[in-house]
Amino acid sequence: MSAVFTPVSVSSLTTLPKPISETVTVGKDILELLAGSMYTDPLVIYREYIQNAADSIDEARDIGLDFTEEAGVVINFDHTERTVTIRDNGKSIPASDFVHRLVTIGASQKRGRKMRGFRGVGRLSGLGYCQELIFRGRVDGESKVFEIRWNGRMLKEKMRDPDYAGDLATLVKDIVTKNRISGEGYPTRFFEVELRKVTRTRNDILLNEDAVRNYVSQVAPVPFGPKFSLAEEIDVELRRRGIRAPISVVLNDGRGPIFHRASDSIQFSDTVSDTIRSVDFLELPGDDGEICAIGWIADHSYSGSIPKRLGLGGIRLRVGNVQVGDEMILASLFPESRFTGWAIGDIHVLSSRIIPNGRRDDFEPTAAYSHLQSELAFHAKHITQRIRERSAQRNQLRSVQQHFGSVDVWLNSAHSKAMPKIILKAIQELSFERLEKVVKETSKLPNDSSEFLAATARIEQFSKLIKELPSQSKGRKSNVFLNTELEHPISMVLKTILSNTKTPSSGVELSLQVLKALDTP
Repeated sequence: MSAVFTPVSVSSLTTLPKPISETVTVGKDILELLAGSMYTDPLVIYREYIQNAADSIDEARDIGLDFTEEAGVVINFDHTERTVTIRDNGKSIPASDFVHRLVTIGASQKRGRKMRGFRGVGRLSGLGYCQELIFRGRVDGESKVFEIRWNGRMLKEKMRDPDYAGDLATLVKDIVTKNRISGEGYPTRFFEVELRKVTRTRNDILLNEDAVRNYVSQVAPVPFGPKFSLAEEIDVELRRRGIRAPISVVLNDGRGPIFHRASDSIQFSDTVSDTIRSVDFLELPGDDGEICAIGWIADHSYSGSIPKRLGLGGIRLRVGNVQVGDEMILASLFPESRFTGWAIGDIHVLSSRIIPNGRRDDFEPTAAYSHLQSELAFHAKHITQRIRERSAQRNQLRSVQQHFGSVDVWLNSAHSKAMPKIILKAIQELSFERLEKVVKETSKLPNDSSEFLAATARIEQFSKLIKELPSQSKGRKSNVFLNTELEHPISMVLKTILSNTKTPSSGVELSLQVLKALDTP
């Protein structure tokens, strides 16, 4: 019996996928997530609103609009009314587009235009922290000010109501109102965000001027301070690489504008500080052969982990000169993660293929970002090596200073007291021994360092003083025991006393007492 097989096409047994025809509903809960759950740090709302302001200011600069005041942002705190207003003098939004732009969610017109914000959700970040979120503004030539109000209290009521069945669009229409108000008292061109009845959270951090000032100095595109001696050098390099000019950010706390966190001094405590000596500039190639990031890293003594309260430590990543993540974003790239807090610097990402994630606490996991991380890991390893070298140098310097200190006390004692020559010779021998150790430790320091040059000069000075010691013998019977069989054993005893007593001065006193006892009939 023979079998007959009929070929069957596999494709004939499967159906081709088709687009869905069902209605897609975006529920009301998405607004709650965007307004209150997207960011873990309340202060992020300041970054979001300053970031939008910076984009608007750049647009105004690009089209040649005039600025009657310095291009920037003013943040006003009203503690009595628990209100914060964030105003900028950028391009603003015309009345004809005001409502559409400010009620549209997740459909920003900025995407693909090399601007900082491009997802269209950051402007709602303040809604979860106040009872009412208000947007106002007008462009040049408009007499009225347009105003949009988002009712945060009503939003929470609708979210808690199990019978409310509205979708996202319905919810927005229920809690948002619009109005045109008199332009009297307002600038001719401006945009502002007002948070009314700010909620108390984390010790009322949103109304804490010190906390806001410290945060903005780290994340915002603000200028370097006038007292930062390396500001001009860094600015020139950043402008050469196409980084946009910074903007002014001022609080109404009477303390003037906010400056970038960088500072000449690193104040570890009231008594311990360090100084930034210079900066190293970096140019990081991408996986496509183009430069994907540039930046600067400060050179200093690497005396320890920089206190978090200073808001200074860490190599930060920035896009559009706005920080992404925090000071620990590169911690995993260091051989020891703790060393990330010892360094200071900024890396400006240039590649459009390296994109901040939605929360802006890191970047989207792409091949381009992975390549940048590998480039930065090389520099993190170099910084770790430098930290260890500087630590070794500090140990060497401490040893040098200790030896110098002993010699200095012995020499001062020799000059200030009537002292037998046998003690002077013992001091001379010990001083030369200590000086030899100083020479050995000093040779390990970089030859062009200020520490090496200073130590070398002191070695020469001390060598001359030590050679002259025996000629300074004073006092009765100053030559007793010299050139006798007792000279060597007594010298050994004196050297032991001088080198093992708690302080060099007490060693000199004890040596004088021993000689006096031996010399007594």
